[in-house]
Amino acid sequence: MQSGARSLKLRLGTIAGGLGIAVLCCSFLAWCVPNAWGESAHLGRFAFAAAFFVRTFSLHLAWAALACVTFSFLVGRRWLATAAVPFPLIVLSPIIWSMLRTPPEPVQHPLRVMTANLLVGHGQVDEVVRLIRAQSPDIIFLQEYTPLKADRLVAAIGDQYPHRIEGMRDHAFGCAIYSRIPFKGEPNLYPHAALRSNPSARHFGEVGIWDPQPRAVIEHAGREIVLQNLHFAPPIRISYLREQRLMTKWLCEWLGNEQRPVILAGDLNSTLASANLDDLRRCGVRSARSEAGRGSLGSWPSSGLPSLLPVGIDHILYRGFRCEEFKVGPPIASDHLPLLAVLGD
Repeated sequence: MQSGARSLKLRLGTIAGGLGIAVLCCSFLAWCVPNAWGESAHLGRFAFAAAFFVRTFSLHLAWAALACVTFSFLVGRRWLATAAVPFPLIVLSPIIWSMLRTPPEPVQHPLRVMTANLLVGHGQVDEVVRLIRAQSPDIIFLQEYTPLKADRLVAAIGDQYPHRIEGMRDHAFGCAIYSRIPFKGEPNLYPHAALRSNPSARHFGEVGIWDPQPRAVIEHAGREIVLQNLHFAPPIRISYLREQRLMTKWLCEWLGNEQRPVILAGDLNSTLASANLDDLRRCGVRSARSEAGRGSLGSWPSSGLPSLLPVGIDHILYRGFRCEEFKVGPPIASDHLPLLAVLGD
């Protein structure tokens, strides 16, 4: 009986170790898929889509692999455990490091920034208004901004944020920027208009480049600062992933010509591990989550069992600043959690 139980344990340990190694191999292959495949029309787009989701949920896969590795080690399959352990260690090490590192130095001329996806389909704004009043951000980037939410937000906090650019929609792709600081020049709801080669049709999917991505300029501490709100298409179709890649390419081309400090914030529907953020980092863009966050700090989803390990698809990005503080805010009647950061010189 004991021999049979031990044999079963060893078999289970082998399976667990094998799963850990399989996760390691899949993750390695996901990072090998060229970013350019996301813009292709051939079979490479399917490989890119698979890689996108493996990279998006790398933290979840790391915890699963760690559980497999631990079980395999405990039942005696140490060689399998040793072979599979690199993946969870690599994925979890930045999170562990973020918990151990010293807090960033205070910045000069602080600028408080907030981004929030408000969730289309309802008009509740009480929670986000309470958060805004408590945190008093200087700049607010809003996504899923509808006429109903606009009316209620302006009634509640419009006097505190008299400078606004609003691209309202009844669907999920309305956007707005609220600012305490006056805008310089005329803000632009469609700075990406050059992507729209055919005025009667979209490029690939049904959302994304056709909808507003507001841009405005402010002057703060003697510098002109460009504010860019972003809401990328969700990765629910391969065509939407192609729109994400097209939007990223447009942003990189713009950043290559923009010499002023920039703040880009919003719902990018992709994580720091994605090809989109890879490309933006190559343009000198930094992430408040990476620079000043502690822990994994996911923002979606905000409720239910998956919220125990949310993913970070909302971002506050910048170039020409340092980040003093970054945090994820409380629930605001949305499937996303808001983000807050303090940027400065």
